[in-house]
Amino acid sequence: MSTSTVPVLEGGFAPVREEVTAVDLRVTGTIPPELNGRLVRIGPNPVTPPDPATYHWFLGTGMVHGVRLREGRAEWYRNRYVRDAEVATAQGTERLPGDRPEDGVVNTHVIGHAGRTLALVEAGSRPVELSDELESLARWDFGGTLDGSFTAHPKLDPATGELHGVTYHWSWDHVRHVVVDADGRVRRELAVPVPDGPMVHDCALTERYVVLLDLPVTFRMEAAAAGAPFPYRWNPAHRPRVGLLPREGAAGEVRWLEAPECYVFHTLNAYDEVGANGTARVVVDLVRHPRMFATVHNAPSEGTPTLERWTLDPTAGTVSVTELDDAGQEFPRHDERLVGRRHRYGYTAAIAEGLVSGGALKHDLATGRREAHDYGPGRSTLEPVFVPRAPDAAEDDGWVLSTVYDATTGRSDVVILHAQDFAGDPVATIHLPVRVPFGFHGSWIPD
Repeated sequence: MSTSTVPVLEGGFAPVREEVTAVDLRVTGTIPPELNGRLVRIGPNPVTPPDPATYHWFLGTGMVHGVRLREGRAEWYRNRYVRDAEVATAQGTERLPGDRPEDGVVNTHVIGHAGRTLALVEAGSRPVELSDELESLARWDFGGTLDGSFTAHPKLDPATGELHGVTYHWSWDHVRHVVVDADGRVRRELAVPVPDGPMVHDCALTERYVVLLDLPVTFRMEAAAAGAPFPYRWNPAHRPRVGLLPREGAAGEVRWLEAPECYVFHTLNAYDEVGANGTARVVVDLVRHPRMFATVHNAPSEGTPTLERWTLDPTAGTVSVTELDDAGQEFPRHDERLVGRRHRYGYTAAIAEGLVSGGALKHDLATGRREAHDYGPGRSTLEPVFVPRAPDAAEDDGWVLSTVYDATTGRSDVVILHAQDFAGDPVATIHLPVRVPFGFHGSWIPD
């Protein structure tokens, strides 16, 4: 039965208080010598104890966690608060260079781009640049070229090196397509009108289009007036749509198609396809939630999230839905060398209603085969990250890295699986001295 809250301050979600540096980590197995870089991830970790009655999981202070691998060794683990104004006050430090009064928490994703490590969030606050050792350096507005908010889910086009994202803010009557070039400067920022102030967490990219998601979770002024810290709610009056924006097109060129009534936090990938009748279509693989923030307002918990394929036909004006897997799952990832191109494999975390997590899933979308990796009793993972063996390796030739919480020890590990032996024993397990709280997203940032 749904309740008004999900316990996101307890168990594996509970915040940790200490910033830790640990070196020469203990390893079971052998770390592949090709893995030279940093696995970084981020999530909410309130710096001051919040009120459980009003706390929203999406609004906790950001804490970034990282493990440094080099030549078969796990050199270090670090966790650091992302130094927003609240953290600076709590720690008695200066605010970051570039901070504005309206800048708040950054807690949703960490990426590498243009030689920088960037912590990201959506809907207002600008990114925070981090050092290689995960210390907060400054607010980053892409060299003064970003006008407004950014996104937690930019898509890196492997052909151009550009980041494409869709951004929003509660006060806007539009969403924006933002393109950041390979040097880290915004070269395009296009406003696309939308009604009701929808929450747009993610998008998708193909070689021809930016896929816009305009779904029925919208800003509700009455919730804000009542003091809700996160005033976005399920809005059945908002017509669900998916839009195809030509990558260099104008707002008036968006082809809007009627979408299923649902909510989508995350897309796996998308690509262009020529149909049997010769018409151009767009295929989008994504995780579908039946609804969101209708009765549970502090975290996602409104039915089982499942993996689907939406085929968009702009000529016919239709969206065809194929269920790929009805098991509960979220945090989809794939080989990011194939962003916007046809992919075969995808990886997700097994997650049931109520944010109950478990093992990881691998999908062969050509055969329909699903493999599961069970990390063991009391052990659960969130987002898996695929890392190719080499820049020119085949799509499935590499490793799947994830941070795994062990409820029996109260600590976490970084587990490395071989993608081609997904259900088998780990290649290596890196034992961390602390627990990494359940969080959101992360990246492998190679040297």
